[in-house]
Parts: sequence; C-alpha cells; structure tokens
Amino acid sequence: MPESYSALSEIPCTKEQVENCIFSKWYSRFKSHVPITRIIKPVPPEFIQYLEQDGIKLPPVEQETSIYTSEPVGNQANGYSDWEGAREEEQHEDEIKPLVHFPELHNQIKQIIAELGPVTPKLNWSSPRDAVWILPNNTTKCTEVNEIYLLLNASNYIVHDLEVGHQQGNEFELVLRQWFALNPALEFRIFVRDSKIVGATQRDLNYYDYLESLTHQLKDLFDEFVEETAIPNFPDKSFVLDLYVPRPFDKVYLIDINPFARKTDSLLFSWNELATIEAQDDYELRLIPKNNVGRFASKEHSENQVPKDVVDASLDPGAIKELAEQWTKLLERQQEESDSE
Repeated sequence: MPESYSALSEIPCTKEQVENCIFSKWYSRFKSHVPITRIIKPVPPEFIQYLEQDGIKLPPVEQETSIYTSEPVGNQANGYSDWEGAREEEQHEDEIKPLVHFPELHNQIKQIIAELGPVTPKLNWSSPRDAVWILPNNTTKCTEVNEIYLLLNASNYIVHDLEVGHQQGNEFELVLRQWFALNPALEFRIFVRDSKIVGATQRDLNYYDYLESLTHQLKDLFDEFVEETAIPNFPDKSFVLDLYVPRPFDKVYLIDINPFARKTDSLLFSWNELATIEAQDDYELRLIPKNNVGRFASKEHSENQVPKDVVDASLDPGAIKELAEQWTKLLERQQEESDSE
C-alpha cells in the first residue's frame, strides 16, 4: 500500500523581497511605530571582518569605564602574565581590533549610547536574540560598546545575516534601537499573504492565561495596522510582521518585517498551512494551550545557547579564565549598584 504524504507547497521568495526587509529599507516608512533608532550605514568592511573572525576579542582599553576588558586581573605570583604581554604573541597579524581598524565606528557607537541610553543592536535583518546568554542581564540590553560586540560575535543569527549579505552583495548596516523592556507574552508574528492576514501567533512559546480573553482586541489591532499602515507602505504583498502590543493594548509597535518564506520561523503554524490557507476576512490567532508540552515547552533559542566559542574556551584554561573574569566583574558592579540604591 503506498504511503500517503503531503507535498511541500511552493513559496517563492525573490532577492528583492529579501532586500525589502532590510531594516533601513522600511524604517523611514514606519518610523512613528518603531522605537527610536539610529542606523549606521554602511559599516566599514573591517567591522564585518571583526564579526567573522574566530573567537570573541574585545578592545583592551577604556578599563576605567568598561568591565568588558580583555585585560585579566594580574597575578604574577601565580604565573599569570599581563594580557598585553601573554596574549600578544598569540595574536595573528591579520587580527581585526576595533580601536585600531574601525575607531570611528567604535566612537560613533559610544556616542549613540550616550545619546539614547541603553540600546539593542541588529544587523540588516536579525537581532542577536539567540546570544543573550552571554550578558549577565540575559537580554539584548547594551549599556556599553563592548556588550554590543559580545552579542554580535556570539550570535548565529548574525552569522546568517553575514552569509546572506555576502551572497546578495548587500551593504551591511548596524542598527542601534533604543532599548525598552518588552513583555514576551505580548510579542506576536503576523503572516500576510497577498495583502491578507492568513494567520497570527504569539512569539514566546509559553502559556499566558490572559491572552485568550484578549484575542478579539488583539486581532482588531492587527487588522488595523496591516490594512492602514503596513500594506500601503510596504512594497510587497506578502510579508511577515513582528508586532508588540503593550498594555493598555491601544498601540502597536513594529519590531521587524520578515520575508514570507520558509527561512522565517512559522512558530505555531506550518509553512504548508500558511501557503494554502484560504484567505478570508477572519483568521486564527494561535496561542499556546495550557497544557504546554513538547517542543513548545523548550526555552527559546536553546539550540544556539552553547556556541562554538564557549566550547573552544572550555579547552583553553586561559580563555575560560578570561570569560569568567569578565562576567564576574559585571556581576560585582551590578551588585554594587544595587547596594547603593
């Protein structure tokens, strides 16, 4: 008896559709719906080379203002030499260093942080949400330039941006958005096909008991934003929106625009569903059920939370000591700030 199967539905996605989702391509059209943002474009090629090189290497200066310094605590008695002396011999001649190879960009990032306060970074398409494990606050909140370097260097999502950008010949940009604490329960992904919403889903894969009672109110907000703002201002008819709807549920923030393509996470839907759902005036807002089990009970981005850099560091006592000291210094500073409040 032949086995039954479902053929994968074709979901065409052009190079132009991918490029239309680059942040700077759409930001000006939706500026009133996006948190305050600064875009540095194009970034110098040395910055991209810095992100692509192996390991996580931070600037060895500005120790008076940053705890993320590449200089460990000296301890000559125990055989530890100064960072500048011990590590210099190991550095390759072609190693990219922020303060040497792109000092203007380094200072520009510092100036933006001084202007906006804490920021969250991204490249052309992606935010390093999968790398929050590397910061003690476990978020993408960056209060200094070295935190931005840490996040971008540790993120597989950023690696994907670099690969796509090179393949398509795009200029790279660094986006610094003013950071604010998002309630993950109120982030949603909206799928628009041929100018019609065909589905919506919560982004955080955990159960929140109050969301079901808000379904109609949320869908009204999604409908209004898509029909009155997104469709008239975005060049493609099919796309995926990431929206944030904070209390009191009367304003929609646009977080990102993604291609309507299989590379975009479909979350609680399958792409076959999204490609074949009959477009109607009504659509389903999928929420995590109370008995949240299986893959939806796992931690977001868990597949990316043991990166190669940490594995490599675990094999090198000097490298793991460096990482441990950086984290310890930050925790001590945060504790001091907490005690002083």
